[in-house]
Amino acid sequence: MGAFRFAATLPSATCLCAALCLLSVRPAAAASDEEKAGARAAATQGQAAFENKRWAEALDLFTRAESLVHSPVHLLYKARSLVQLGQLVKARETYLGLTRDDSASTSPAVLKAREDAAKEEALLEPRLANLTVKLDGAGAADASVVMDGAKVPAALVGVARPADPGQHTLQATGNGVTSDPQTITLKEGGVATVTLQLKPAPGAAVAVVPLSTAPATPTTSSAALDTNSASGSSNGLRTASYVAFGVGVVGIAAGTVFGLKAKSKYSDANALCNNQDPCQLSQSDADRREQLGKDGDSAKTISIIGFVAGGVGVAAGTTLFILSGKKQTESAHAEVHPWIGLGSVGLNGRF
Repeated sequence: MGAFRFAATLPSATCLCAALCLLSVRPAAAASDEEKAGARAAATQGQAAFENKRWAEALDLFTRAESLVHSPVHLLYKARSLVQLGQLVKARETYLGLTRDDSASTSPAVLKAREDAAKEEALLEPRLANLTVKLDGAGAADASVVMDGAKVPAALVGVARPADPGQHTLQATGNGVTSDPQTITLKEGGVATVTLQLKPAPGAAVAVVPLSTAPATPTTSSAALDTNSASGSSNGLRTASYVAFGVGVVGIAAGTVFGLKAKSKYSDANALCNNQDPCQLSQSDADRREQLGKDGDSAKTISIIGFVAGGVGVAAGTTLFILSGKKQTESAHAEVHPWIGLGSVGLNGRF
C-alpha cells in the first residue's frame, strides 16, 4: 500500500493563524501573552515548512508551538509531519491523542482538526507493520534489546507490537552476553518475528592459563610447581614466568583496546550535543546518547579488568623469573593459584 493523500485541503498559513486565534483550549492563565505570540509564530513557520515539504523542520516547529500553547491544530500537523517522515507509530499515537482530546472547545477549527485526525488515522492504521522480538540463549532474562539505537522496553520483548515500515537494526546485550546485529526490512502492513541469539560477549571472560605443563590432579585446579628436584625447579619456574608474562601482555593489550573503545563511545555520545549547553536532543538522539554512554561504561570496565590482569601477570612473571635464578640449597615447594572474580583478578601462593 503506498502513501495516501489527505482528503481535506490543507489551509494556508493565513488560515492557520486565524484558526489559532480562535482556539481557547487552555485557561487564559496557562500561557502568557508572550507564549501565545511565540506559539502562533512557530505554528505559522511550521505551516510554511510543511507546505514546502520540509517535514523535519515542520515537526520541530509544531512541537515547539504545542509546548507553549496546546492546540489540536498543532497536534494535527505534528501527526502529518511524522507520517511524511515515515514515523507511523508516533503519528498514529498523535492522531489518537487528538481524537481523544477532552477539551471543551467547540470552535470550528478544533472540530475540524479532530475530524481530520480521525479520518487520517483510519487510513494510517493498515500501513503499520507488526514486529515481535524474541531472545534465545543463556542470560536472555536479563538482556536488553536496542532497535535503531533506541532501547526497547523490556515489557515489549516477546510481544507483537506496531512498528514503522522500513529497515531496522536490532541487537541484544546482557551481563557478559551479546547477539550479532540483525537487520530486517518491514513492509507496510507486514508481520515479522526476529529472534536474537545470545552468546558470550568478546572479552567478557578471561581464560586462566595454567602455570605448569604438568597434569592437574582431579582435586585441584590450581597450578602447582614442585621444586623438590633442584635440576627441574629452575626450569619449571622459568617456564611459568614466561607464561605469566604472556598473560600480562594479553591483559594490557585488552585493556588498551577496550579503553580506546570506551573513549570512542563517549566521544560519539558528546558529539550528539553539537557543543550545545545545555544539551537539547530529540527523544531518539537522547536514547542513542544514553546507549552510547552505557556501551562506553561497559568497555571501560573491561579495560580496567584487562589492565589489572596484565599487571598481575607481569608481577607474577617477574617474581617467578627471580625465583628461577636462585640456587636450590634445600628442597622447596612453590604454589601459584591464579583467580579471577567479577571485576577483579589476582594470584595466591607461596614460595
